[in-house]
Amino acid sequence: MRFGILASLVGGLALAFVAVGTEPAEAAKSKMGCTIGAQKWDATQGKCVARKAAPKAKKVAAKKAPAKKK
Repeated sequence: MRFGILASLVGGLALAFVAVGTEPAEAAKSKMGCTIGAQKWDATQGKCVARKAAPKAKKVAAKKAPAKKK
């Protein structure tokens, strides 16, 4: 009797772990339903749109010392 209850409990736990573990991973969403990091909310269109790539920072050239006059 006790063995049957224990076996049922272990079997139920194993089944629960398999059921939970097989769900596909979901991307994080904002409150408007946009994928965080990949989309943003556009109020004029009323929907999520893809983000544009961030502009690359321009390299600042090092300032050279003025040439010495003789």
